[in-house]
Amino acid sequence: MKKIEDILASCIEDIRLGRSTLEGCLDRYQLVREQLEPLLRIAIRIQELPPVKPTESFKSRAKVHLMEYIHTEKTAKKSWSSIFSYLSRPTLYSNRMRALAIGAAILVVVTVSGAGTAYASRGSLPGDILYPVKIGTEQFRRLLETNDVAEVELELAFAGTRLAEIEKLANKAPDKAPMAVIGYEKSIEMAIEKAGQITDIGVSGSMLELVALTILEHISTLDRIEDSVSEAAANTVRQAKEIAVGEQVKALRSLAQRDPLRAAEMNIYAMQNRLQRASDTADKGEATKAEAALRQFTQLHRFGDEIIQIAKGLGHGATAVDELNARATHNQMEVLGNIYGKVSDEAMASVEEVMGIFVEDPGKEGEGLPENGAPDDIPGKSDNLPEEPGNGPEEPGNGPEEPGNGSEGPGNGSEGPGNGSEGPR
Repeated sequence: MKKIEDILASCIEDIRLGRSTLEGCLDRYQLVREQLEPLLRIAIRIQELPPVKPTESFKSRAKVHLMEYIHTEKTAKKSWSSIFSYLSRPTLYSNRMRALAIGAAILVVVTVSGAGTAYASRGSLPGDILYPVKIGTEQFRRLLETNDVAEVELELAFAGTRLAEIEKLANKAPDKAPMAVIGYEKSIEMAIEKAGQITDIGVSGSMLELVALTILEHISTLDRIEDSVSEAAANTVRQAKEIAVGEQVKALRSLAQRDPLRAAEMNIYAMQNRLQRASDTADKGEATKAEAALRQFTQLHRFGDEIIQIAKGLGHGATAVDELNARATHNQMEVLGNIYGKVSDEAMASVEEVMGIFVEDPGKEGEGLPENGAPDDIPGKSDNLPEEPGNGPEEPGNGPEEPGNGSEGPGNGSEGPGNGSEGPR
């Protein structure tokens, strides 16, 4: 089901071009008719206002002012809405009044330019004339939102919008894609910040988990984009991916302060994602992509050690995190071994370097591991469970000191004397 704003935009366009009538649109979208009808009637009334035709001199002055504004440093640091900052000084207005002032300004733009302007701006890209309207509308929505959870979700939605812009620009205007990358980083950072500020620890942890999962999806999307664009455009996509991995670490670091075990689980999931990417690209002989994925894997692996330290500082969960990381390490080594046999000679060094991080400091994973830190000694491994009798040196029947196993034991049998005979005669 389409969102109501998408349906409204579609209906406005159909009515404007004569492809449909108001009643026709309402009949087409019966499920949202009650919501759609008042919005659609208002939009049509706005559209029917007498057209405003500015003079040529006014348009020239406006164009000059707009271009000057776009290229100033102030524009890069603030949003398009700062054009109207004189209407929203703190000494005159509360935050809500500032939002209303910006909203009124946007309404003026919509009224003068036509009802479809704000909707048309949603598809605009960095560098387009309507892109400032798009950014200004997003800022207006930020100022209006007062619910903590909704604020995080809103920033994630904006990050998704920037991601879509990166994909479009990477194919048609790679030189403008960095602007969308900057916007993506800003929205993700704001989502992490707002999630961390939620006072309810449980809710805060859930939202940080949502942020981390969303970023993981973004990383996979960026993988797909990288595979579909030219090498020149791929550099910007890789930059966005490095940012995403860095923000993933930030989100999980904040989550670890609340739930270190869950942060460790999600970090391992992210590591597996990067290993899979390395394996897939190695299969195709794409050494550069495989090496990049291995670097990101290494970054996440080292962060796993940081989670252990956070858990120790909190005074709980360190052993569980230790054991979780150790079990994951065993599987990761197997994958790395498979990758090593597939990559080119120049990529082998990268694989060897990654493998080396597992043996830099044997046993450093924590007190919960065996002394030698060997993968085969990991607690919980199915073929080495501690509760199985007869597998450890301390179990009955396996040591030379146990009755029945030495030369001095009668009959060398497990229970019956004489190994099944009737005993000494």
